[in-house]
Amino acid sequence: SVKANPNQAILRHFLSKGAGLEIASGGEFLQATAAGCTPENILFAGPGKGDEELEFVLSKGIGEIHAESANEVHRIAEICKKLNRQANLAVRVNPSAEAEGGAMRMGGRAAAFGIDEEKLDEAIDLILSIPQLEFSGIHLFTGTQILDANILITQYRKGLEIALRVTRRIKKPLHTLDFGGGLGIPYFAHEQSLDTDALHTGLEKLMQETGRDPALKNTRFLVEPGQRGADCE
Repeated sequence: SVKANPNQAILRHFLSKGAGLEIASGGEFLQATAAGCTPENILFAGPGKGDEELEFVLSKGIGEIHAESANEVHRIAEICKKLNRQANLAVRVNPSAEAEGGAMRMGGRAAAFGIDEEKLDEAIDLILSIPQLEFSGIHLFTGTQILDANILITQYRKGLEIALRVTRRIKKPLHTLDFGGGLGIPYFAHEQSLDTDALHTGLEKLMQETGRDPALKNTRFLVEPGQRGADCE
């Protein structure tokens, strides 16, 4: 997350380890490329994307954009037509209530972030109907500042379930499944650190149960490390 880690030295360190970068604005795209990240390894997520910055990153060949609404899908399509470009588009999903958790919740109810799970099929059908757009993945996000490994595992399981349902519906694999951020750190005396050993064990079990499904064989699993403001993951 460039928003959480704007320092060029930090960005270059992540890039040296094989990571890509996530941006939330056109300015962060410039920061990412200045650090040496190629446009195809940058994804653009978050609400409030302006037409000018969308046009800018699309003209530079950004790897993926994560759409927050049907309106944004239409806006991106119009820009692609103007530029005679294709765009890889993932959908940010506001999941149902069983995946809630974290200091700030963004799932399980109407929210400013993402498309409600109940309307996901409509959003995917819209993207598939537009020649300039390639449906590439799912971005799940339900909360931030999570200190409970069990909540994270529940959310990751939900993301895998949605991804598998979508792949079977569209009869093609997803390029990406983005689990968002959410890894918390304790800020207050009564809080305890996230048990990363428990998270590791839970993830291993989850991958054995679901994550190794042949339908997800070529899907990239993404997380977005970094502490950010309350308006973003």
